[in-house]
Amino acid sequence: MFFTPRILLVLTSLLFAGVPLLAQDFPTTKIAKMNAASYLQPLPDNGVVTLSVIAGDFANYPDAAIGKYNGQRITVIGRISALSQGSSENTVLVVTMQDPAANLPAVRAEFLFGSIPVNSEIQVSADGSMATIVHRDRSGSILSQDPYLSVDQKVAIKGNFKEVKVGDIVLTACKLEPKGKYKQ
Repeated sequence: MFFTPRILLVLTSLLFAGVPLLAQDFPTTKIAKMNAASYLQPLPDNGVVTLSVIAGDFANYPDAAIGKYNGQRITVIGRISALSQGSSENTVLVVTMQDPAANLPAVRAEFLFGSIPVNSEIQVSADGSMATIVHRDRSGSILSQDPYLSVDQKVAIKGNFKEVKVGDIVLTACKLEPKGKYKQ
C-alpha cells in the first residue's frame, strides 16, 4: 500500500493529537464536583470527618463523594474494626475503620514506612486485634515494645484520599493523630 505525503501528514497529525490524552492523569470531572456540591455537605476547612459521614457519602452518592474527597488530605474519626500488616514493601500497617454493623463502606488507612519511628517496626497480633511498635537499637536488639492500636479503639487518622477499591475507601500516607486533638 502506498501513502502519499498528504495522507502521511494527516495520519501523523491524528496520531500525535491523541498522545496528550494518553499521557494525562484526568482530574475529578466538573460534573463530579457539581454533584458533590449539590448532594453532599462540603468538606470542613480542617478536613475532619467522622467515619459515618465519609462512609455514608460513598454509600449514597459514590460519584459525588469522589468529587468531594479526590485530592484531599482528610482526618477520619472512627472505630478500628481490623488491623493487618502491610502487603507491600512500603506499607507497614493497614487499619480498617468500619461501624460495628458493617453496613457502610469501610475506610482502609495505609500507614507507610516513614510513618513510624526510625529503628522501629509494627507487629500485628496473629488474630489482627492488636498492633505493637517494636523499638530496636542499631544492632537489631529489641529495646521496648509499646501498644499502638487495637480493634474497637476510637481514633483519628489523617491521610490522603487515594481511591475506592473493592468497596473500601482507601487513604494512603496515613498517620495517627494525637488523642484529644479532635473530639470524638
